[in-house]
Amino acid sequence: MLLRKATGEYKETKFRWFGKGVGFAHNVPIVFQGQHNLGRGKGQYFYHVFEEAKERRLHIVLRTPEKIRELQRKLYRKAKQEKEYRFYLLYDKVYRQDILSHAYRLVKANKGAPGIDGETFERIEEREGGAEKYLEEIAGELKRKGYKPQPVRRVYIPKASRGERPLGIPVIKDRIVQMAVKIVIEPIFEADFQENSYGFRPKRSAHQAVDDVQKHLREGKTDVIDADISKYFDTIPHNKLMQLVAKRIVDKHILKLIKMWLRAPIVEERDGRSEYKGNDKGTPQGGVIPCLPTFI
Repeated sequence: MLLRKATGEYKETKFRWFGKGVGFAHNVPIVFQGQHNLGRGKGQYFYHVFEEAKERRLHIVLRTPEKIRELQRKLYRKAKQEKEYRFYLLYDKVYRQDILSHAYRLVKANKGAPGIDGETFERIEEREGGAEKYLEEIAGELKRKGYKPQPVRRVYIPKASRGERPLGIPVIKDRIVQMAVKIVIEPIFEADFQENSYGFRPKRSAHQAVDDVQKHLREGKTDVIDADISKYFDTIPHNKLMQLVAKRIVDKHILKLIKMWLRAPIVEERDGRSEYKGNDKGTPQGGVIPCLPTFI
């Protein structure tokens, strides 16, 4: 079928049919007839179409800008070609305005809960100057080497099996800076990971890991070792972790940021009171950056 675009040109397109009288999902206005009840029946189809369209728009918004992709490709190629190379000029990339802006969009899209300061994206964008001024202030702190992370709010979520899992929630500012650092350093470590590694990697998922397992099973490799490290995130020694990171990164300002995030105090609410605890080992699950070095 041919569709006319806003430019007046025509293109061939395919439609995905969701039900009689409901219409189709595509990057054009949805045409539907009949019942619009979102609670049941045909309305449910319309709701799923709407959600898919919203996810496509979000994907476009979160697409990595080409200038940042160019930087990431250079870092990846350098790391891939020189396995022993140690990167020493990275910190100034973190407070680049385009990288901080992209980090802001990524963190906002995660829709995380507020940290200990109660700050939200809505409040940031309602203030004079909005997000742009907010990011300029963060860039200034980083440039002056005056940035200091705030304590991490700890909450507990139920585990699928039994017990509870601790979750650390940094404030929005810290999540943005963590994401900016992740944008810069992730390509370096990505070049070192094995092909059969899937955890916390870009464009990789648990589903791909399952597909890989199925492939090996079909090839006759049927011996399986199932192992789990008890309380892995809670017990990682900081010194050992930083030594591994330093095998690739010797920029002292980047290393200092990671160390500060690892050692940020933990705050728990008990009986209406806030209890502060030191953090001499482990990494908080819930932040942006801690998960990356733990899988190195």
